Parts: sequence; structure tokens; C-alpha cells
Amino acid sequence: MKIKKYINLSLAALTFVFAACTNDDFSPLKVKEANDAEDLPSGSAAGRTDALVPGNGVMMQAFYWDVTEGGIWWNNVESKLDSWAANGIDAIWIPPISKGQSGGFSMGYDPADYFDFGDFQQHGTVETRFGNRAELENMIGTAHENNIAVIADIVLNHNSGGQLEYNEFRQIETYTLFEPASGLFNRTWLNYLPNAENLKDEGRFGGFPDLDLKNDYVRDWLWQSEESVANYYMNTLKIDGWRFDFVKGFSPDVVKDWIATVGGYSVGENFDGNVEGVVGPWVEASGANAFDFPNFFNMRNAFLNGNLNELVKPSLLSTMPEKAVTFVGNHDTEARDGSNEFPDAFETHAYAYIMSAPGYPCVFYSHYEDSGEEQKAKINQLIQIRSELAAGDWTVNHVSNQEFVATRGGDAEKPGLVLYINLSGEEVSREVQTHWASANIKDYTEEYLIFEQSDASGLVTLKAPANGFAIWAATEDEQLAFPEVLYVPGGYQGWDPSSAPALNAVELPNLAGTFSGHVRFTEASNEFKFTDAPNWDNGIYADAGDGTTGVLASPGNNIVLAGPQDYEINVDLANNTWSANTWAIIGSATPNGWDDPDTDMSYDFDRNVWTVSTTLADGELKFRANNGWDVNLGDTGADGVLDNGGDNIAVTAGSYQIDLDVANNSFTLGNWGVIGSATPSGWDADTNMMYDTVNQVWTITLDLVAGEMKFRFNDDWAVNLGDNNGDGSVEQDGANIAVAAAGNYTITLDLFTNTFTITGN
Repeated sequence: MKIKKYINLSLAALTFVFAACTNDDFSPLKVKEANDAEDLPSGSAAGRTDALVPGNGVMMQAFYWDVTEGGIWWNNVESKLDSWAANGIDAIWIPPISKGQSGGFSMGYDPADYFDFGDFQQHGTVETRFGNRAELENMIGTAHENNIAVIADIVLNHNSGGQLEYNEFRQIETYTLFEPASGLFNRTWLNYLPNAENLKDEGRFGGFPDLDLKNDYVRDWLWQSEESVANYYMNTLKIDGWRFDFVKGFSPDVVKDWIATVGGYSVGENFDGNVEGVVGPWVEASGANAFDFPNFFNMRNAFLNGNLNELVKPSLLSTMPEKAVTFVGNHDTEARDGSNEFPDAFETHAYAYIMSAPGYPCVFYSHYEDSGEEQKAKINQLIQIRSELAAGDWTVNHVSNQEFVATRGGDAEKPGLVLYINLSGEEVSREVQTHWASANIKDYTEEYLIFEQSDASGLVTLKAPANGFAIWAATEDEQLAFPEVLYVPGGYQGWDPSSAPALNAVELPNLAGTFSGHVRFTEASNEFKFTDAPNWDNGIYADAGDGTTGVLASPGNNIVLAGPQDYEINVDLANNTWSANTWAIIGSATPNGWDDPDTDMSYDFDRNVWTVSTTLADGELKFRANNGWDVNLGDTGADGVLDNGGDNIAVTAGSYQIDLDVANNSFTLGNWGVIGSATPSGWDADTNMMYDTVNQVWTITLDLVAGEMKFRFNDDWAVNLGDNNGDGSVEQDGANIAVAAAGNYTITLDLFTNTFTITGN
């Protein structure tokens, strides 16, 4: 230690000082020491005119507790800055940049040498946990190239890593001797509490030596002199602002004077949920911004307990929004001991809240970079929504346990928005009064792709998905139409979209995003996807889960359906759903009675009906989808119109072709016959055929005369088949079929291949 000079104190003064100190047992001391003159810093600190001022975008906390050690972190952060800037980040909050007592393991919150940024061998390492000085400065330079402000974490309350020395005031040995390798800001017991001038401040952090921030020497080294920490960080390293750690530990006047001296953006960590009694008064006294811990606790309780009323409890956001730095998590709230952890399932809900609301949002690195690409994309989307929409007054329109609706009124540049959060298991909707009259209202989260329309007063009905959220705002965009066709490539046809069957839009223009069509799958198990073009270069959609969930994702997992079977397939791109139906008959009249399996129907692509040919007994039947009773069709009133859950349909024994027109809720039970001059009844009446269930053909053996004939369904000319080319193939309204000579013949009609035979016996 260097020689110190001693200053006499009166015994009376010392008696008063010592009487106030209750934690140490020592005798009155009649002298105090001063720091050596050669250790004193010189000059006056000043701000930097080109320091970046964040606040229009979003802050990123560019670390988490115990980030990867080994000196790679500054390089890691630098590698992400281009992407962060492109996605709306205008500031990064970095951990304390100087050497801590635990050297290469230190997260910086145990500061030992404020001027060692990975330059000096001390505390077991040269580099800090995060890297060296060159890497730090490169990272800062890259941040500035991207117009990203760099906010340094500053620990002022306490130090760590000092050597033992005899503390002449406390008359014990204390770890307060700091002779840092940088040679800057030497410290002794004179600079820590308690001492002869100051016994304590607002708070001590654990057992760490407590810096006396009223001590002139300390103040000069930390922020008041030209050689100070603050001046060096601001003007040499080009730091743009400050995050003050543990501000409960010292007077807000410290922060106020720091900002007045060197400037820069400032935000304090006042870890407290009491905005009225703690956080708000600190903001007013310091003039700095603060992390909105009250809002964090409100959000945590709201989502953890399923009670969104918690969101409207007092916070900086609601009382001093211009000073609120809002967040969903940080290194202080990580669950190292199980407390204060934010529920993972609601992280994006909370980000939707802070990105919609006033305040300056801060994104936590772990939530953004380490929680999967889906969450990262969602946070990016929310940042973009904030950039485009969020402005104006914040008004809570409706709040209950499970629903929260709030609006931003907009300004001259941004239209404002409506945030709708829903914690229930079902979609909800609500009329919301907006300032957008007769406007298209769009959900910018893309949960809903269909626009809503406000009336002349701005009233509009808006929706929020189950356990989700939507953010609505007026748009000048016109509702974009979905594609007119979806293709269904799969293994059953070689995965070739260009030759795949297609589903057609339910209506044109396709503003609703709904498609329907029929596909014949030929394999026992069929895997397929949907594409919105006859290639793999555009939109690809499939199942969000195991291939059977009915929820769409892009590109998703292959959808799986059993076969061989025809299916009616429906797709809703607006709501990201798909379904597939088969149809069959069941009942006492059918081959298997009321027991499974149903008698499956196939789809007639020419006539656009489901059909089955079979032999029925006297009895009843119904139509059933997917071999279940959820969708079953009967004919209440025997009027030929099908109703879901309707009455059983009575039939008499015979061979039938049964047709089901799902689109028109109609059905027919008919049979096939032959008619013509060659048949027994001539052109006056059909001669009915029987259905061969083994060979799946209609057949009849009868005597014919020389002449002509056709096949006719249900004794009606609406469906009649002839042979235009004399090649054994039938066509609707085709030419009469010639019978050259009289004789006994067996006639077959195969409706699957559209062929027939007439064989003499």
C-alpha cells in the first residue's frame, strides 16, 4: 500500500458515528485516511454527441445467466447483429464488460477491475468469460454499423476480489484492498462502507464490499472525472448507455448525477413489483428509465393463474409508459431457484402484450435464440407489428379472466391496433369500438387470413383463437384471394404435383381459402401433401402432427389415409384445417346389417355422386361418414331430402345402385336395366338387371331379337348409356347398341370400367 495521510476527527463526532453502527465491535478511532494523491483521477467527464439513442425499436438482452464460457460470447453476439437489426432491434444490453473476481467464469456482477476488458492476467485469466477487448470493440463497432445502441451493464453497489487488509476503521481485516492490474481505480477500506464519514447507504448486496458512492474519490473514478469508468466507456469504448444494476443499493441521486455528467440512455434494475411505493418514486428521483418489474409480475400472475384481470394492475406501463422498459424475462427472473419463472406456454402471449402496449420492449436472448425457430419467427413478427402499427393511447376495452382486449389509438404515422388475447379453449369473438370507420380490418398475426369489416362508426366484430391471440388493425390492402386449386400429390401417384388430382375452390374468387374435391387412393396406406401449384416450388401444406390431426402446417408432415378408398377431402387454408370423408351405407337392409363394417361407397367422378351397387334385403338403411355416427344422413319425412341424424330410409329387397349427392343432400335408390327394340319390352319399358356382388357387375340373361338396345338407370332417360364407337365402351347418351341376331344372351355392365359384354349362350 502507498502511504496515506491522516486527518484528525473530534471524539464527539466519532462517538456519534459509532453509535449509529451496530454491526461491528470496535473502539473509537480518532483519525481517518484519504486516498493517495497520485491515485486521484483528473479532468472532468463529458458525454458523446454521437451516442445512439434507442427507443424507437426493440432492445435485446444479448445474454443470459451463465452464457457459454471460453471467451466466445462477444463474437457470438457480433455474428447476430445484422439479423437482429434487420428484424427491428435498435439496442443491445450486454453484461458487465470488466474482469470479475471469478475470472473466466464470471458473469461480471462481481467486479474487480473496471478497466480490464480481457487485457490483463489476473483472477486466473486474461480474457473475460465473454472474450477480450478487441472482440468487445469489434462487436460494438458492428453494432454501430447496424445503428444498434450498446447498453452496458454497470455494477456500482459492490465489488469482489479484493485482498485482505487491516481495516483501521472497523479494526478487523476486510477484503477491500484492490490493486487492479490495469493500474486504474485503486481502492482500499477507505472507499467502502462503513467508514468514518458514511456508515451505510440504501442497501448492501450479500457479503460483498459495499462501495461508498458518496465518497469523492469513488465518485470521481466511477463517473465524474475524465479518467472515470463512465467517461472511458462512453468516449473510448463508445458505449451508448447504461443499465444500472441493483439500484436499490444506492441513492437515485447517483444515477441522476451520472446521467447529467456523461449522458447516454439509462435504465435501472429496481427488482420490485410495487410501482407506487418503490419503482415509480425511483424513476422520478433518478430521471432514468426502469425495467417494468411490476408489469412483469402482473403478466406472470395473469398467465400463470389464468386471470387476465391481473394485466390491468398498476405498473410503469400504465402510470409512466414513457419510462417503462417492458420485458417477459431476463437473467434476474430465470428460474435458478424456481421463483419468478414465466410460464413457457405463454411467452409469445406476453410478447404480443408488450409489443402492442406502450413502453420500450426488451426481448430476452433465451426466448429468442434458444426457444426454437417457431418462437423466434413469432417474436420477429410481433416486432414488425409493433414497428408498423403500435402508436397512440392505450385503452383497455374489455378484460375478464380469459379475455383481454385493448386498443392503441394510432398517430399520424401508424394506424394503431387492437390486441385480443384469449385463454379459453375455444375461439372467441367480441364487438370492439375502433377509430377505423368502414375499413378492412386485418389480423397481422396471420392467425386469421380473412379480413373483417368495420361499420361507419368503427364498430367491428373481432376474433381470437383458442388459447391464443390476434392483433388487428385497419389496412388499405384488398383481401387477397387464395389459389383456385390445390393439388394432392402422394405416394399413390408418384409424388408428382403436375399429374396429381386437384381440389377446387369452394367459391371464386377464393377469398375464404376453402377447397373441396375427391381423390381415389389406391394403396393400403396412402401418404400425401397439398401444393398450391403443379410443382414443389410454391406453397406446400400437410399435417401439423402425425399425419392424422386435421391441422395444417407448412410444409408439415405427410397426411396418412387408409385405402384403397375414395375420399372427399376438404381444406381450409384460412383456419389451417383439413378433413377427409368416406361414405358408406349401413342398416338392416345392407349386407352387414347394423354391424360394422359399413358397405363402402365409391365416388363417380363423371356424375359427381357417391355410389354403391349391391343387393339389399327388406329393411332400412342410412348413409354414414367415416364409419361413425358423428355424421349420419337419413330422410325425415320421406321427402328425398337428407338430414343429419334423419330417419332411417325404408327399402324393399332387390338389386340397387345407390347414389348419394352430398352437396345437394339428395339420394336415389335405383337399378339398371336394358331397353330397346331387341329387348322383351321394346322401347316401352326396361328389363331390370341384377347386381353380381362377386364380380361387381350388373348382369342379366334373357332372350333378345335382332334390333338395338341401350342401358338405362332407374327407368329414366336422364342416365342412359350407349356405345358410340362399337368398341364395347359405354358413354352417356351414346349410340344404340346393335344386336345382330335373335338368341339367348348374357349381358354385363361394368360401371367401374364403363364397359359391357353381350355373350350368346
